[in-house]
Amino acid sequence: MDDHLSEFPDELLRAAVLQSPDWLWIFGASGIPVCVSPASCAGTGLYETVYESDSPEIRAACDRLFTQYVPFRSAFRVVLPNGSCIWLEGSGYAFRAPDGRKRTALSGKDITPYKQMEDRLSRLAYYDPLTGLPNRRLFQDRISQTLHTAKRYQHKLAVMYLDIDDFKLINDTYGHATGDELLTKVASRLSHSIRDPDTVCRMGGDEFVLLLQQFLLPEDIAGIARRVTHTLSQPFDLSGRKISLTCSIGAACFPEHGDDSEALLQNADAAMYVSKLQGKNHFHFYANTE
Repeated sequence: MDDHLSEFPDELLRAAVLQSPDWLWIFGASGIPVCVSPASCAGTGLYETVYESDSPEIRAACDRLFTQYVPFRSAFRVVLPNGSCIWLEGSGYAFRAPDGRKRTALSGKDITPYKQMEDRLSRLAYYDPLTGLPNRRLFQDRISQTLHTAKRYQHKLAVMYLDIDDFKLINDTYGHATGDELLTKVASRLSHSIRDPDTVCRMGGDEFVLLLQQFLLPEDIAGIARRVTHTLSQPFDLSGRKISLTCSIGAACFPEHGDDSEALLQNADAAMYVSKLQGKNHFHFYANTE
């Protein structure tokens, strides 16, 4: 032990623990806490405090720490007595007790503000700030993952491209604030029109893309398009003003209409353009004319 630390009696070290603003558990040989800082939820046990979904990882790391003295560092959530959660940056480590035997400890520092900032930055990077939907960047991530699974297990997937008809006219007539309100309500209706495994994204302006999976026949996609068209055709109440709209939709399926995300998106967009040319308020599958 360090010469300076050897001057500190056990009582002084215990007092330091009891007054520490950080979370700290010191464990006995059996892994049972023998000293807990007051910050650690008023002295409750470790596993009673860790958030349920984070508990298996922390239990496994602590088991290795208790039995093999393997140190670890991990971020995890704990539940406060009032039911709220905070994030801790935890460090598990072994040390020598005054009797010369190895003991273990877990210290934690509150990093909730950092995590909250991280979440805000993530939302700015991957979600549309107006509608809250995934943006183009997150769409690319999700379709890449979905395509990987589809190719591996020979599943089908489809990309559906949707554009609101004459949205510029709505903006010019009622103003951009009303246009933004309309887009948020369109986003909400689209989110409620898709199934659990599917994703709806805002690509920009009045353009939306739906990533559809786990279907068997093209008619399944056509059925979703009919449901979306019907849902969006119902009048929107915007600050007491009733506004009706239509949309044009195009779809491209994997593997028939492309085997990568760029081809599927481009071909769904091309099919949507055909819907526009044929009088709007239509749905079309991509048709290869080569």
